[in-house]
Amino acid sequence: MIVLPTAYFGNLEYFWYFVKHDTITIDIGETYIKQSYRNRSEIYGANGKLNISIPVVRPYGAKSKTNQITFSTAEDWKKNHWKSIESAYRRTPFYEFYIDQIHDIFFTKHTNLVDFNIALTQHFINKLGIDCELKTISQSPPFTEKDLRISLSPKKESTFKSPEYIQTFSDRNPFIKNLSILDILFNEGPNSICILEESYSR
Repeated sequence: MIVLPTAYFGNLEYFWYFVKHDTITIDIGETYIKQSYRNRSEIYGANGKLNISIPVVRPYGAKSKTNQITFSTAEDWKKNHWKSIESAYRRTPFYEFYIDQIHDIFFTKHTNLVDFNIALTQHFINKLGIDCELKTISQSPPFTEKDLRISLSPKKESTFKSPEYIQTFSDRNPFIKNLSILDILFNEGPNSICILEESYSR
């Protein structure tokens, strides 16, 4: 069983696992890990890699489970994140083809982080044409040495490699690997699935 953490606009490596497997299980009952892709995504801004992070509330502190995580209302993060996404990708070839449906899901009221992330992830699976069933579990299996719930982290160097493609600011900056699924979808559209299929991890 391939077990992944939940992810906010998961990166290419995250969706590569969906491409490679018939079924993926997302652990929503794990103890929540801060400063991870669970509430953070990386997009291509005008000045290079841009991190966008959802402010969250952990109702039980460090013992909070991922499916208990809610959104902080201290700031209008959705408005701010959406402005960043628009600024980064509105000039890309396939932006207009995908943005409206993403907008509708993004601004639908979700009560917690898991529901929000799962709705977005399932949408991208469908749009990319990935033939994979997404399941969730609330009873976390024990962590293993190479557990993807730990290794898929912005704090760890990834061995994932994808073919390079033209990115928004390729004329001024080098290729940035393994960004949010938004990056490849807006730049490559239907060809995104082909690039994911040609990707690999050592």
